[in-house]
Amino acid sequence: MELVKKLGIACASAVVGLTVVGAYSTAQAAQLFDFQYSFPSYEGNGTAISASGTLTTTDLDPINNNYTITGISGIRTAQGIAETIIGLLSPGTYGVNDNLLNASKPLLSKNGFSYLVSGSGEDGQGNVNVFYSSFSEGYSELSSDVDYGNFSINPRPVPEPHTVGGSLIALGFGWWRKRKQAVASRKKAS
Repeated sequence: MELVKKLGIACASAVVGLTVVGAYSTAQAAQLFDFQYSFPSYEGNGTAISASGTLTTTDLDPINNNYTITGISGIRTAQGIAETIIGLLSPGTYGVNDNLLNASKPLLSKNGFSYLVSGSGEDGQGNVNVFYSSFSEGYSELSSDVDYGNFSINPRPVPEPHTVGGSLIALGFGWWRKRKQAVASRKKAS
């Protein structure tokens, strides 16, 4: 009877483990990119603007060769004041943004992406839009105070669901073996 019980527990554990490993995960549908940009002042005596943080996107759209940006976090610094990036603005809400990140250069479209900061932003309301200009062949913000500068991204690895599931199974098996050894040691000592 004890063998049947253990076999049942082992089978149930295997089914649960395979379900976890094979389950669809939102981590699989999201990509993370670290971004950074810096735009010099349009006027010689002005202050440059810079920002850095993380963009969350959908998986690559192979037809259009781009990602849709779904989230953002980080810091924007303007006139020496650091502003926390609060969140992404919906497409078409500021600067006719489309919130697309291209898989090849140019990395942004002429509409770019827009986000909200804790400070005054570009428009005094906390709004910021970053875009690419094919005319100037550079990246910038909508603000008329800054010139064109650098924008870069680096993909951040996201753990695959199979890796996470397999790790959980391995940890569970290790805990079970350790517990089994502890019970055997107690029985031997008795």
